[in-house]
Amino acid sequence: MDLSLIPRAFLLAALALTASTLAAAQTVLDPQEQEQIQDGLSGPELKESPPPVKEQRPAPIRENLLDRPHGFLSRSVEAYSRKLDNFFSDPNRAYDSTGSTLQIRSHVTFFEGGVRESKADVHANISLPNTEDRLKLVVQRGVEAATQTAAERDIKNATGSAQVAAPGAPQDNNYYLGLKALAAELFGVALSAEAGAKFGRPIDPYVRLRAFRDFNFSQWQIRASETPLWKHSEGYSAASEVNFTRPLDELWQLRFTSKATWRSTTSYFDLAQIGALYYTPDPRTATTFELGAFAPSDRSLKLAVYSVTLRVRRQIYRDWLYLEVTPQILYQEANGFSATRSLMLNLETLFGDRYL
Repeated sequence: MDLSLIPRAFLLAALALTASTLAAAQTVLDPQEQEQIQDGLSGPELKESPPPVKEQRPAPIRENLLDRPHGFLSRSVEAYSRKLDNFFSDPNRAYDSTGSTLQIRSHVTFFEGGVRESKADVHANISLPNTEDRLKLVVQRGVEAATQTAAERDIKNATGSAQVAAPGAPQDNNYYLGLKALAAELFGVALSAEAGAKFGRPIDPYVRLRAFRDFNFSQWQIRASETPLWKHSEGYSAASEVNFTRPLDELWQLRFTSKATWRSTTSYFDLAQIGALYYTPDPRTATTFELGAFAPSDRSLKLAVYSVTLRVRRQIYRDWLYLEVTPQILYQEANGFSATRSLMLNLETLFGDRYL
């Protein structure tokens, strides 16, 4: 027996014991995973220690006392105002809203002495497919009707009749087709551009730009807007409007609106000042009491009109069919401020995804 081979035998035994110990310490892989490792498709999963949990610090005192109440109140004021505008279908708010809407209004107006007049209006804002609500087809009766207030709409329906003298703004009963593009939002200001023309002949093209921004100050929601307009038959005009809205409680809301419209065809501004008190006793009924003053800045024209209006609006079927009753008294400078009384009945039908 060769004694020189004994140390080598002990060395080989020690290496074999070390290898078996390391193999036992490794994770046992199933045959499928071993085959994937051999093919180079995957590697054994390595368990990593979970990331350390970050300590949550309490919100600063200024956030609890100032930011959160301010944010909640701002959202509440804006939501309440938006809900009321949608219920009353205010024309300029409908023009600025998103989504597709088709509005058909049919009304009949009764004047003193048994005189009666009727009229139907169609307004549509249709979002074109695959444009993400940034391109709309607009159908409207009268170019300025799309961006006027509800008070202006009602008083023009009355003063545009044969019973009373019309105020400064011209009457336009033609239908127009336009394409409106939401250009951008810059520093919170929404910008849009629209171009179109009158149905029928002679063709009367127009271009309208609009910019508006909403602010929140304390419990007031403020909207300021500017609407330049060019119309081939009438030239240039620009309407500047600001309104202040404040909810008094869950049922009452107060709004003040100031508007000035400049026209290139005249040397003055058409001015409007409207104060409105809204009352919503239930989700299906709303009432507005309005006081309005409309006059040109040139006082020599004697076209001032003062209005007292009560508008009662009732949702008579689901959320797309409304009945509106509007008694109104007008005091016109052209008639020596004698009272002209009228009663308007309006049936309004709304179409669109939001009304399904």
